[in-house]
Amino acid sequence: MPHVFAAGEMLDWEAPTGGYLLTGCLSSGRKAGQGALAYLAKAR
Repeated sequence: MPHVFAAGEMLDWEAPTGGYLLTGCLSSGRKAGQGALAYLAKAR
């Protein structure tokens, strides 16, 4: 969806690593932040 920036962890998903997917949370947060910054830069 345009102009929607999401970050976090999927619920109810069994990963081979088990436990929390902190790397996924952090990397999706970074990517969402970069997308938001790019959107704001274009809006100027």
